[in-house]
Amino acid sequence: MILQGLQDYLREHNTASLTQMEASLGVSADALRGMLNLLERKGRVQRLPRPERCHGCSLCDGHALEFYCWRDSPAP
Repeated sequence: MILQGLQDYLREHNTASLTQMEASLGVSADALRGMLNLLERKGRVQRLPRPERCHGCSLCDGHALEFYCWRDSPAP
């Protein structure tokens, strides 16, 4: 159920940070990472390269800089 909700969220938003998913879905970052790793192995999600910082500040929580995007079709 939670995994389906995560997939629906990423399909709808296309790209989201771990912090955004945590707040929207009410699931801990560690639990989300486990599900995201599974979806990444299946080719449904791609973890994006982590920027050093966002928009010029250096105070962001690391979860805010961890981004994932939905892949329209699984990788072969």
